[in-house]
Amino acid sequence: MARVTPSPLALAAAPAPASRAPAPASRPAVAAPAAGSAAGWGSPAQVETFDGTALTASHWYIYDSPDARAYPREASRSVVSGGQLRLTGGLDSSGRDVSGGVASTFNQLFGRWEATFRVDRGNGYSAVVLLWPRSEKWPTDGEVDAIEVWDGSRQSGGVNIHNGSANNVVGSGISADFTQWHTIAVEWLPQRITVLLDGMPRYTVNRPASGFDPIPSTSPMHLALQLDKGCVATLPCRDASTPQWVTMYVDQVRIWTAPPAMLG
Repeated sequence: MARVTPSPLALAAAPAPASRAPAPASRPAVAAPAAGSAAGWGSPAQVETFDGTALTASHWYIYDSPDARAYPREASRSVVSGGQLRLTGGLDSSGRDVSGGVASTFNQLFGRWEATFRVDRGNGYSAVVLLWPRSEKWPTDGEVDAIEVWDGSRQSGGVNIHNGSANNVVGSGISADFTQWHTIAVEWLPQRITVLLDGMPRYTVNRPASGFDPIPSTSPMHLALQLDKGCVATLPCRDASTPQWVTMYVDQVRIWTAPPAMLG
C-alpha cells in the first residue's frame, strides 16, 4: 500500500512521556537467531538489537510529521526501551491521532532484510515492514511490503509488491498471530522476491520472460518500520474497541548484501 513517507529527521529517539508509555513487552519466548549467516547469504552487513537507550543516528531516520494529512507521525512515538524499538500510536494531548516510524539509512540494490516484531491488537493501526526506494519516486521505482498487518485482531497480514508508474501490485495474504513474535524476511534479487516467515518461504514472485515485470530494479532501497495510522484508503479506523495505546515492538533487524553469485 502506498504511503507518502515524509522526509524523516536524523534524530536520536526521545523517551515518550510516561502517560503514553506502553506496558513493557517480554522478549521473544524463543530467542531471536544469532547474528550468523542465512543460507547462502553469508554474515549480515548490519545487525540492530536495540539494546541501548536510543537509535544509532547514523543508522536510522526517525519520522517526525505530526501534521501530515496521511500517516501522521511524531518523533517521540519511536523509542528504544527494554531492548526493543517501540512504535506507538494513540491520541496526543491535542487530540491528534499520531504514531511512529523509522527508516534505515542502509540503501542497496538487492539484498536480504529481516525484522523480528510483534504488534498489539487494535483497530486503526497497521504494522508494516517494507522496502522503500532511495529515489523517493513512488510508484515508479517500486515498494516491497514484506508484511502489512492491518487486521486489528493481528491474525493476518499481507505481502504487497508495487512496481512501475501504473502502480501494478502483486501479493498474497499470510495468516499468523502477529501479537506473538515472528521474524519476517524479504529476499530481493534481480530474478525473484521471496518473503519468509520464521524462516519458511510464504510468498515468491519471479521475473517473467515477458509482460509486466513485478520486481523493482531501478533504485536502491532501504528498510522502513512503520505503525501506520488508519482511516486512510482501505485501512480501518480507530474505534471504541481500540486501546489507548497500540505499539509495534521490534526486537532485532538484520541486513545482508547479496553475494555476487546471486546477482548473475
